[in-house]
Amino acid sequence: MQDIMIGVLAWIGLNTSYNVELNLPNLSFTEPSNVCANYGINNKGRCQASGVIAFYNQKKTIYLPLNFNENSKEDRSKLVHEMVHYVQWANNKNKTECMGNLEVEAYELQEKWRLSQKLTASLDPFKTIMLAASCED
Repeated sequence: MQDIMIGVLAWIGLNTSYNVELNLPNLSFTEPSNVCANYGINNKGRCQASGVIAFYNQKKTIYLPLNFNENSKEDRSKLVHEMVHYVQWANNKNKTECMGNLEVEAYELQEKWRLSQKLTASLDPFKTIMLAASCED
């Protein structure tokens, strides 16, 4: 898994201006309810409805579901998204950007990676519009 993470980090470096000369984040494989709890969602119904599948926190830990398959490009795309957040925080982008914009950037980079891997597009333009709108004054 470490080799995959190093590859993702290098890909982020090639596709952004971020410094990616970083130690790798911690990984935790856990039940979906624990991923939601780390995101602040403690209700099972809300957890399922939210669609939260993975999560990065400020303790340099990426939480992935127990059924994460490192050989699945679909699953790897989720890792790409969370690694983007790790890189954003490591570069202090969270101190200068609205969280909605950081989320949009992570989704857009995830989508770019997905397309580079010949996966189908999955980015919901409405979601990115709503996230970006949350940052407008």
